[in-house]
Formats: sequence, C-alpha cells, structure tokens
Amino acid sequence: MTIAIVIDSLERFYFINRLVKAVEGECNFVFLTSEPIVHLLLRLRGHHSVYLRRDAAVPASYPYESSLYERSIEVVNGQINLDLARRDWMVTFSSASELFSGGKINLCVMWNGQQLVCRAVSHACAEYGVRTRFLELSNLPEKLFADDAGVNALSTIAQDAKLVDNFPMPQLSEHESWLSRYEEYKRRPLPQSQTLIGRKLVSVLNYTLKWMTQGVSRKRLDHVRVSNGARLPSVTRSIGEEELISRRYVFLPLQVSCDTQIKLHSDVDNLQAITVALKLAEDEGLDLIVKIHPAENDRAIIEEIARLQKIYGFQIARTATVNLIKHADLVVTINSTVGLEAMLYRKNVKTLGRCLYREFDQNRLMKYIHSFLVDGIDYFDVDPIEPRAARRVFSLGDPA
Repeated sequence: MTIAIVIDSLERFYFINRLVKAVEGECNFVFLTSEPIVHLLLRLRGHHSVYLRRDAAVPASYPYESSLYERSIEVVNGQINLDLARRDWMVTFSSASELFSGGKINLCVMWNGQQLVCRAVSHACAEYGVRTRFLELSNLPEKLFADDAGVNALSTIAQDAKLVDNFPMPQLSEHESWLSRYEEYKRRPLPQSQTLIGRKLVSVLNYTLKWMTQGVSRKRLDHVRVSNGARLPSVTRSIGEEELISRRYVFLPLQVSCDTQIKLHSDVDNLQAITVALKLAEDEGLDLIVKIHPAENDRAIIEEIARLQKIYGFQIARTATVNLIKHADLVVTINSTVGLEAMLYRKNVKTLGRCLYREFDQNRLMKYIHSFLVDGIDYFDVDPIEPRAARRVFSLGDPA
C-alpha cells in the first residue's frame, strides 16, 4: 500500500513525522509539501518528497473553477492574493496529478483540507479516484479526528449524524475515567497558544528559504504569525468557582477569528456572536461571561471586544473553560468543540454556525468520543505514537 501525505506547515510535519514513524515498514509513503525544510528533512531520511514550487511549469490551461482557490483559507483571510493563489493551485494540482496518474497511490492524507495546497491536492484525488483522509484536532485529550469526506461541517457525520449510531457504546466506567483525564487536561494552558522559541527560529529560516525557492502558498509577510496569543484586555480576570456557583450566566467561548470554523463554516463571526449572546442573556435575565480564545492573535479583534465590553458590561474571563461550562445556565458557541464539551455536562447549548454535533444526543456524544475519534493520539505531544493508533489513522489493518 502506498500513501501520499500532504504537509503544508512545519507544525504539521512535527506531527506527521511521529505518525509515519509508528508504521514505517508496513507501507510506502510519498510526500507533497510546500515547506522547503520539510522537503529537505524528508529527502535526507530517504523518503520520496515532491517540493511544490511556484515557478514550476504547468500546462497552458486547466479545467478549473475560481472557487477552488478563492475559498481556500489563505485567500479568505487575505494572506495570499488571488493571482498568486491561482498560480499556486495550478502548480499543486499539476504535481499531484502527475503523482496520482500512475495509479499507484492508494490513499492521500492531509490536514483539514481547506488550505490552498490541500484543496488542490484533494481535487486531484477526485480526478484520479484516490481515496482521501482528512485529519483535524478533536480538542479532546488523547483523541484525533479522521474522516474520508472532510472535517467539521464537511465530515460524514455532519452530513448524516445517524452514522454515529453504528459505533459501539463505551462502558460507563471507561467514559468516567476519561472524563477525569479530560478535566485535568482542560485546566492546562492551551497547547496551540504557545510555540517554542526553537520552533519559531526554524519557522523564520523556513520562510526565508521558501521565499528564495519560490515555494507555493507563501503567506504575505505581514500575515505571518510571530507571536503567541495577543495580550488580553486589562479587564480580563479569573473568576473563582464559588462566584460561578452563585451566579446565573450565559457562557460564550470565542474562537480564533481566522480559523476555518468561523471563516468557512459560519455566517456569524466572534463580534456578531457577542451581540447574539447579549440578547439571549438579556431575555433570560442572565449575566454574560465571554472567554477570548487563548490562541487569538488578532489585536484589532481583541480591542473591539474590549470596546464592546465597556459599552455592554459583560465580563471577560480567563477562568478554565471547563469551570465556566460546568456552572453555566446556557453555553452559546459558533461551532466550537466547547459546545460538544458542554453536552458532556448536559448543558443547554446554542450553536450559531454549522457544526458536526448539532444533531447529537447523549448516546451519539459518547459513541463519537470513544468510538469514532481515533484514540491514543495527542497532536501536540512529542512522544512516539502507538502503531495501532497510527494504523487506524491510515486505515491499515492490524499486521498478520
């Protein structure tokens, strides 16, 4: 079996490297990457790697629709202009087509699927009949999301929640043990809000090499993230559990403003969500507590949230999300996993965007967490991944 893997960032490489090492020798891997350092490392390790370059030759014309690249998250967020996006899409599609045309690729794995490179590769997969497998954070401990159709609102279970019914129900003791670990995990700092200084330096080198070698999907320099989450407003405070117990409130967890969940799977953004939550809280005679996502890096958005807070008087909290969930009367979310987490505590949840759990009940919730999601994988960890978990990600059977 030969598996193609798309790597569109250094962060993705750190994870994919652990995943591949777990099953090396059980199948063949080839890589498509937009990152020069990743390409170099893969070649040094003896892997077949295709480096996607903007200046590569492509056929004079391709049958394509502008939406194939216009709806990529980089274009939507203004990180790449349309002309360059069109060129990058064509180069990537051409390279993927050349790789897939021989009929030797059985599966193509990529992260999320809505990045420019991934959209081009997945279109080539559809053209050549190559099965796709999309991965995403589950935002739950020890769990990874993997689906053949897509992630979030594009996944198979978002299209038909009844598919979850076919999975086995976990033992209650198994769920309670996991729930205890979940609460511990959720009280730690959010991993994606922090980046090690060493990795930042590698990212700077990678960006420089990408510019020099004309790598595809290179973001505008003023859109490259160089810091962790932006500083929160001065009015943000931690709320103790005793105070939360004594209050009746709506909890609104905000999401990263440039994320695909908001940009592509919702007609409501963070600021509009605050307006909706304020109205719901007012109608029910409740307070509103807002939590800014720890990985939010858009200072303009944070300043606007602070301005709204001064006008309407809602509270901005830095309290652990799990505590804010447990004592809330209502949880309002666009389509964050926090809504799904609130269902763990049987809370009323109001979703404003398109999300995969909208038609979940408690049975589907349990089956989704413990049977649908791939168990035993922490995306942000550095430890080796167990082979059985990697096999499930790559749809490999257990070895004979």
